[in-house]
Amino acid sequence: MDAPGPSNLSRLSYHNICGLHKVINSVPSHVKWKTRELWYKSDSDDKHTIHYRDSKEIISTLLGNSAHTKDIVYYLRKIFTDSSKTTRIYNKMWTSEWWNTVQEFLPEGATLAPVIIATDKMQLTQYSGNKTAYPHACVLVAYPSISKSVGQELPKKHKSAYIQQIFHNSMHVILEPLKEARKYGMEVVFSDGYVRHVYPILVCYVADYPEQCLVMCAKYGTCPKCMASDHHLII
Repeated sequence: MDAPGPSNLSRLSYHNICGLHKVINSVPSHVKWKTRELWYKSDSDDKHTIHYRDSKEIISTLLGNSAHTKDIVYYLRKIFTDSSKTTRIYNKMWTSEWWNTVQEFLPEGATLAPVIIATDKMQLTQYSGNKTAYPHACVLVAYPSISKSVGQELPKKHKSAYIQQIFHNSMHVILEPLKEARKYGMEVVFSDGYVRHVYPILVCYVADYPEQCLVMCAKYGTCPKCMASDHHLII
């Protein structure tokens, strides 16, 4: 999503950050938005606001939505190329051996709910002064925001550490409800009318290279996944 410039602002359904929030709040949803502020102990005046929704409630809403009834898969399935069943087809998450492996660790009768999250940032300069928000997701869970002025008086290395800390603290708040749910499960009323004991488990984090560095607290230009030196990488 490109940040709108002066030439295409007229095509938007909002003209400032308040208008954007009104559009978001007008979207029908059973999960209400919450707001929380984060700050450093050494600088309580520099606050960073998170707009987020309860991740457990979002999962319950998705699984209980009647529009998804025919698309929800409750257990591992094995698909083959022909009736001889000699060659497996792996084209969905629920056709993989991974699902079966995880299922074996869950209580009998439990239902696995794989959770995929993604973060990506956009500029909100035109609407909120100097904030960067993270709006993209299949289901919008949160808008963490980080002030561009954070750590302006600090060395570059310390400023990066500040930003990383804000991001991780924000993600801690956003995903906190899933920590207990993945251990003990949660009761969910599905769209078919049945109540199932669901274990929401994070299976994938989708992020581009800058986001990967942010998540892993790695220096930009290095590999966030291995120990390869920067001159071996092509960015």
